[in-house]
Amino acid sequence: MPKRKRNGITSLADDIIRQCDAKNPADRLLRDALRKEKEMLPRHKTAVVERVYTYFRWKGCLNPSNTLNRQIRMARELDEAFRSHAGKIKSEVLKKTVPDWCYDTMKVTREWLVQIQRPSTLWLRAPKAKGKRVEQLFKKDIQPAGEGCWRNSFRYFGREDLYQTGSFQHGSFEIQDLASQFVGNFCQVEPSEHWWDMCAGEGGKMLHLADLLEQKGCVWATDRSAWRLQKLKRRAARAKVFNYQSSQWDGNSKIPFKKKFDGVLVDAPCSGLGTWQRNPHARWTTTLEDVKELAEVQFSLLESAITRLKPGGKLVYSVCTLTKQETARVVRRIEQAHPELEPWPWNGSRPNLPEFCELDLGKPIHGFTIQPHIWKSNGMFVARWKLKTTTT
Repeated sequence: MPKRKRNGITSLADDIIRQCDAKNPADRLLRDALRKEKEMLPRHKTAVVERVYTYFRWKGCLNPSNTLNRQIRMARELDEAFRSHAGKIKSEVLKKTVPDWCYDTMKVTREWLVQIQRPSTLWLRAPKAKGKRVEQLFKKDIQPAGEGCWRNSFRYFGREDLYQTGSFQHGSFEIQDLASQFVGNFCQVEPSEHWWDMCAGEGGKMLHLADLLEQKGCVWATDRSAWRLQKLKRRAARAKVFNYQSSQWDGNSKIPFKKKFDGVLVDAPCSGLGTWQRNPHARWTTTLEDVKELAEVQFSLLESAITRLKPGGKLVYSVCTLTKQETARVVRRIEQAHPELEPWPWNGSRPNLPEFCELDLGKPIHGFTIQPHIWKSNGMFVARWKLKTTTT
């Protein structure tokens, strides 16, 4: 790489690192900065991202009294050693790649620590009618996840910037993590049902639900953020999804409709530990206090969801985190407070990929943790219930 280009990459990456804090996350700063670099080649943009993310992956192992340049150099050396011989990296070193409070709120395994230091896997989801077209489009660059509910899920190995492809722009596929795709499948929607996606965000799971409804039912999408709902509308238009309605709602004010639903998905705000592989900066801005506060928000949202269920209606809870406070404890608390809910076991299929050979999803479960080192995806917790048709 020419020295001028290398210096430009280094300077841009280092400026972004210096600006990062809780209010200015690395992913947003990178997105905004690289959007302005109209003449920068894609591989140089990738180098900027890698320099920033490598620093934050290994930040806990670095001496903060050193200069930023020296810290980044050490981070790159650690990363190169890890990629060459991950098994030889001492556990004492790996344990420093996440904040200390994690050890008080979840089971931190070496397998998880190793996985979140690796580059993220890219997953695609094709609408039901376009799965074969996507396979033909990418050929050797994708691997199908399996059959049944997984027939339109694909692992992507190519290097093309998919966001810039005509096939993406015309709605042939969505870029969606496999764990998020599992949430849609876990809802087990039936055509003609009406669902509420309570915390829809930018609409990834809403689009999946709408597709599973086969354009016969409808999804009501709410979120507290107006700009996220605007992105949801643009994504829906690109994907040619029209069986939805959207409305801004902050989770505390009066629910903007009186309708009762066949199902409610509460993909709740959470601490996001499950995304730390693709978003390493968040490791150093999330706190234990955040975890405790968000657990209360999650419980409150679930209680709101129950009020909008039809008798026999389905309630699905998902969070992209692994803390005890936001997973098992929320489930236990909501079940104790609402005996009108009954567990709704899952007997669905698993992805048909080599790493799933030891995974048993055949037994009935109504709560499940998706582990990143097994799924090669974000970490996710899901649980589901049905509202009893009669009460005693």
